[in-house]
Amino acid sequence: MRHRIRQAAAAAAGLVATAWLAGLAVAAAQPASPAPSPERGKQLYNSYCARCHGINMVNSGAAFDLRTLGPDEHARFEHSVTQGLGAMPAWGSILKPEDIESLWTYVMAGK
Repeated sequence: MRHRIRQAAAAAAGLVATAWLAGLAVAAAQPASPAPSPERGKQLYNSYCARCHGINMVNSGAAFDLRTLGPDEHARFEHSVTQGLGAMPAWGSILKPEDIESLWTYVMAGK
């Protein structure tokens, strides 16, 4: 009887170890998100933002002046970009999280 219990415990431990190793393999196979890039941010800005917010973030005052954003306003920026705000369209279904991070990096560098 004890032999069967030991066999069952060893089998269970083996299954747990196998599942853990499989999880590590899957995690290692996932590509890392690219680091935010101000160059990529500038490309995205010119494609999606410049029409309203102005070339180089200088606009006529018709849209929010992105140069006034502080480094502590990342959540506000991300929410506005993904959900839209007023006349600004929501870009959350078009831009990936890493795109939004690149935009943020570009905006912060342009202040």
